[in-house]
Amino acid sequence: MMVAIFLTMLAALSFAWARQKDATWVAAGLCLLLTALLFLWEVWSPVDGFRMPWIDTRLERIETKAQA
Repeated sequence: MMVAIFLTMLAALSFAWARQKDATWVAAGLCLLLTALLFLWEVWSPVDGFRMPWIDTRLERIETKAQA
């Protein structure tokens, strides 16, 4: 999948260098679409869905002996 992303990015850069404006936008859009799909594929979990527990920002209450 990363190869496809890099190839579409290379195609967009090549089209831009060749001054093919429409083809550049198509290749850049396809590159962004593939990137978003790869991100969603990597983040999705059958257990958590699309939730990312490693960046959970909820505050947790820490119990100490003084509070007990």
